[in-house]
Amino acid sequence: MRRSVTLAAALAALVGLAERSAHADDPRDLFGVGGKHPAPAPADSCDEPHTFGCASVSDPFDATPPFALSTWLPATYLRRLPVSDATHDAVAQFALGAARDDVGTTFGGATGLENRWTIEGAPADSIRTGGADTRVPLSFLDGITVTAGGFAAHDRTSTGGTIDATLRRGTAHHEVEATVWGGLTAESRRRPIASGSYFLRRLTADAGPDLSAAIVATGPLGRLAGGTAWYAAGIAPALARTHFTWRTSRLVDANDDGAIDGLPGTPVTQLVIETSEDTTGYLVPAMARAGWDRGPHHLALTLIGQTSQGTRFLANATQQAAGLDRTDWAGDGIATYEGKWKRTHARLQLAWHRSVHREAAHDPAAANLPQALTAYVPTTLADDPALTQVCHDNTYPNIETCQVPFGYFASGGAGPLLDLVGDRPTATAEVTHQLDAHNVLRAGATLEDSRLVNTARLTGDVQTRSLFDGHLDELRYYHGSCEPVAHASCGYAHASELTYRTRYTAAYIEDTWTPQDDLKVDGGLRWELMWVGPRLHFSNQLAPRGGFAWDPLGGGRSRVWTSFGRSYVMLPAGIGATVIRRDPTVHDAMGFSDTREVDAGAAYSVTSGIRPMAQDELTAGIELGLSRTFRVTAWAQGRWLRRGLETTPDGFNNPGRVEGLPARRSSELLAAEIATTPTGKLTLRAGYLVGKTIGNFLGPYDPRQGTILYNGDAFDGTGDAALTSGNEMGRLPTDVGHRVFVEADRRGRLGPVVLELSTRLTVASGRPRSAFADTDLGVIALVPRGSIGRGPMLSQANVRLAARWEGFDLTLDVFNAFDRAQSTSVDELYADALVRPIEGGSYEDLVFLKNTDGHEVGRRTAFGLPLAFQGPVSAVLGVHRAF
Repeated sequence: MRRSVTLAAALAALVGLAERSAHADDPRDLFGVGGKHPAPAPADSCDEPHTFGCASVSDPFDATPPFALSTWLPATYLRRLPVSDATHDAVAQFALGAARDDVGTTFGGATGLENRWTIEGAPADSIRTGGADTRVPLSFLDGITVTAGGFAAHDRTSTGGTIDATLRRGTAHHEVEATVWGGLTAESRRRPIASGSYFLRRLTADAGPDLSAAIVATGPLGRLAGGTAWYAAGIAPALARTHFTWRTSRLVDANDDGAIDGLPGTPVTQLVIETSEDTTGYLVPAMARAGWDRGPHHLALTLIGQTSQGTRFLANATQQAAGLDRTDWAGDGIATYEGKWKRTHARLQLAWHRSVHREAAHDPAAANLPQALTAYVPTTLADDPALTQVCHDNTYPNIETCQVPFGYFASGGAGPLLDLVGDRPTATAEVTHQLDAHNVLRAGATLEDSRLVNTARLTGDVQTRSLFDGHLDELRYYHGSCEPVAHASCGYAHASELTYRTRYTAAYIEDTWTPQDDLKVDGGLRWELMWVGPRLHFSNQLAPRGGFAWDPLGGGRSRVWTSFGRSYVMLPAGIGATVIRRDPTVHDAMGFSDTREVDAGAAYSVTSGIRPMAQDELTAGIELGLSRTFRVTAWAQGRWLRRGLETTPDGFNNPGRVEGLPARRSSELLAAEIATTPTGKLTLRAGYLVGKTIGNFLGPYDPRQGTILYNGDAFDGTGDAALTSGNEMGRLPTDVGHRVFVEADRRGRLGPVVLELSTRLTVASGRPRSAFADTDLGVIALVPRGSIGRGPMLSQANVRLAARWEGFDLTLDVFNAFDRAQSTSVDELYADALVRPIEGGSYEDLVFLKNTDGHEVGRRTAFGLPLAFQGPVSAVLGVHRAF
């Protein structure tokens, strides 16, 4: 609240300054240091979108709401920064109001899986998770529009932000651009080993050299059917090497006393085997566009997508069983027609997004073998005889030298494989009509029909588990019937195939009223339908949105605005495993007795009366454009989640509707930015973001659990302590704290060589830290969430040095130039014991923690240790030529 009052006072002061002089185009006048100077020249027109220095667009048909918290990032500007061969999902965080978590760009306290990603307005986000799917290289882009809030009724959004990529179009003449990059990366960070813990095998992955290129051609296709046709095409292949190293260590008992040396501290180990493997991954984006323009008619046909391949390895496994090759393809076909008449604009778009994910054993020898998971190292391993020899050579006969204290050791086949095929056809129709000089009416509708086919299988059709020699548990998929009796009939299957389907439909009506040239009032109502499978149906989601914007300087040079709006979550098809069905499996156990356990794959029940996940938003701000060379923006945003969606003891529900605490998440943000024109010799852009996010609901992603898609453990607990503890409410991982960025670009000449130096500097608060315990009630917060401080401040400097000579551009990009190595996340599990929360306690109180029997509980030695780090320093050399 104090921050909101402060910002309101600052906004009022800026408005007062703006009113004081209608000619305050010179920054010196605004700050009271100007002297006599000539009368300003007439302002340039603000009819065109994205004109620098124009806070609003005078075009009544402009689709950007007058109160939008949006940032236009032109590709020409982005490519001057140290970004090398980045794709648009990596630079979306450059926008004002944006931050980043482990899975993507974040806005307003939401996670990186709650955004809508579009290309030319067509949805291109992941059908399974909602994250960015089609990745567009900057060389394919005209720019990206990133909107952090302030949505109007016609905006397709969720509970995060929106990122829309605008692609390059044809040019008046044939043009070709080619760029080649080559890069090197320093050794990756090594995670520390907790005291008292031991790993049989540790795996490290170091980025090797990488090579990429981009070729883009644009131009005219000549006259066609009375109009003009154009084309744009490009391809941007990239190759990257990764060096994997496995280090196998065994425990030591040098004095043969039957005790592991080093305990209870860090055990003494002996490195016995070291192996390595180099892999090459690739990413190949491609684009092909053709368009036709004739008078008011405009048609654009687009094919864009990418194919990629990478390898994932397990650490605690034989090298044969460890590898998994993942091949992905994602792409979009988009057909867009626009009719632009004097008083009416119409837009019709048909699009199809398709994604394919395939998994296969990296080692061909593991493709048809069952995977064996053992809680020990077997005495015989056909795929790793060297390991069995060093683990069972009786060097230290009084101890088990190769223990598997956590999980299982994998050998034989590659194990579980997953294939995904997703399709999402989309149809959108919009009409904008200018009723009179003061009113512009918009109406439209859209339909998205997503289908995800999930095929799960096991190499060798079975996966075995063994806790000790003589015990065996066989896991298989089955189809049809399976008797829950050992050795009875069961329809064992080679694979399990499930189809998840979601439908999203929306319609809206919106009116923009302009009572005078410097004032716009926009209001509308959006209706949405969100269905997941046959049971989870939200059919009447009404989202009123509106606001007004005032231009005190006139001519589009400023705007002062406020807005309100409601939005509903866009549920991805991957939630089908929670609310539709899971893969049916059967466990056949053999050992002391033969048993069978059948899991039919039943999903959570959808609780009767469940309501959609809704979020309300308020914004206010000011933007001033001065003399077309200087821009100041400041805004405040508040968001309040009214209802969440999660698994609970009652089924899939709105947490708190039956019992326990309701799901809550609220955020308050203040953002400010100063920018100079991107066409000058010196370009500066600096931004500051401060805010907090309070609640107990994380959404589809939890740093501790990973991508949970509304199936986490936060509301699964039982008992009063788990359901009503106030400790669950606190600062969430998406709490932004403070975030500062500075971008600078300076160009000059040294003889025949044009030199350029650019940089992007960022400083951000670390993630709020918590202390959890895994108890008989579930995972609980021992003290208020996010109350034990923050992670270290994260700072990074990226620098580019460029030179242009004889038509060639040579660039050197250095990322994390000072090689900062702070941790970005830490282990937050304090204890694994029968304990209860310390209501309203502090970190200092944890030393007095006791279990339910009254005995003291010590913290886990892994608590607080880093899990991930900033990326190491890397350098990329590029050569560019335009023809």
